[in-house]
Amino acid sequence: MSKNIGIIGTGAIAEAVVIGLCSQADPPKNILLSPRNQQRAEQLAERFSNVEIARDNQEVIQVSDIVFLGVRPQVVEEVLNGLRFNADQQVVSFVAGCSIKQLEGLVEPATQFVRMIPLPAIARHEGPIIMSPPSQEIAELFEKLGSLVQVEHEHQLETFCAVTGLMAPYFGLLDQCVNWLSAQGIDESKAFDFVGALFEALGRTPRDTNEKDFGNVAKEHATPQGFNEHALRELTNLGWYGDVSDVLDLLNRRLEGKAGFEDEVRLAQVKKED
Repeated sequence: MSKNIGIIGTGAIAEAVVIGLCSQADPPKNILLSPRNQQRAEQLAERFSNVEIARDNQEVIQVSDIVFLGVRPQVVEEVLNGLRFNADQQVVSFVAGCSIKQLEGLVEPATQFVRMIPLPAIARHEGPIIMSPPSQEIAELFEKLGSLVQVEHEHQLETFCAVTGLMAPYFGLLDQCVNWLSAQGIDESKAFDFVGALFEALGRTPRDTNEKDFGNVAKEHATPQGFNEHALRELTNLGWYGDVSDVLDLLNRRLEGKAGFEDEVRLAQVKKED
């Protein structure tokens, strides 16, 4: 792509996006980073010849055709307040929970908006990338960096975003498995290698088998009266999967502005009352 790209906010996600863009076969010719998080920006500029660091955020806007917003939602207004955007610029926001309606007043007079949810795996050209509304120009930029999913309505993007909140709990589950194995006398490094390899292989299974129903995958792994059927039954009876749905509901309400970080599902209290 010959257009100039600018990025305001050089956090972990913005860093992953830059690495993904610059490590593909046909990288963008120019990427200008804001000086925010100077150390990370300098590392990217040293690593990639097409990446430079701007004097300030306003310079990023002045020279860029496409401006990516990678700041935290808690400071988005503070960072964007006072900046002057251009009417013909395309603004692509990575800011979770910040709607296009909220952005409109912050990036005037720009009117072309896209919201995206890239994940850290984009640096390796893996994982899902959610985008709304669909944009051919932005899709061409990202289609080789993962599994691009374009949705028409912003609320659909928010719903997908809720599920990304399970990344840390997923790794927490793996950590619990390693801790349990260690408690049984297994060497911790061997436990880590085993658990990592097990779940990595499981993650590839639906793709490798072209199976489109995770319920079917679960049944195929649940040998009658075997360990997997036993574990699936017990976790189901404990309400484990219902608990996950309850947490996703809470995260979705937070994305809609109907709940905050301090709110809880209070699953333990509900179970206790039942």
